[in-house]
Amino acid sequence: MFDPLTLLLVGGGALAWKELSKKDFGILTPSRDERYRNAMEHCHQPELLLQEAKLFAEHGLKAQAAMLKRRAEWRARPQAVQEAHEAIFQKALNSKNIPAILATAEGFEGWTATKKASVLREHVAKLQEEAIQEAALSTQEEETSTPAVSNGASSAAANGTSIPQNNVADTRNADT
Repeated sequence: MFDPLTLLLVGGGALAWKELSKKDFGILTPSRDERYRNAMEHCHQPELLLQEAKLFAEHGLKAQAAMLKRRAEWRARPQAVQEAHEAIFQKALNSKNIPAILATAEGFEGWTATKKASVLREHVAKLQEEAIQEAALSTQEEETSTPAVSNGASSAAANGTSIPQNNVADTRNADT
């Protein structure tokens, strides 16, 4: 029914396709890992980074190739874009809005600017420590400023004082 040569070609093609379409079918050896890390950290020329990305892709290391391409795109940014990114980084570094700083750090990390992202995350950690210290200090001040009473509710009622109420105007319509 089918020619044996056709079956052999189809089978060989299917095996080759299966091998090539595997995710990260290459092996990241220690020497390749060292080369990858050195290229990411020390290579500032986008053309060389793209060559490395192509080489890693040929060896089946898709994730490393993609990251090298991203790094090449980061390094090849025009001067105006670099200045805009630096302004965003400085604004985040001077901000106290933790969620916005974390979102900015995630954005920089997506562009492989991991040092900037780690600096922003360290800034967030400092802000969180400061907030914890301020909360502890205010709690300590509250404890020292209020006199210790054994039963606050009964002593307040005995003194004739009442619990203060919020003075919020009723904004509900009479029609509803």
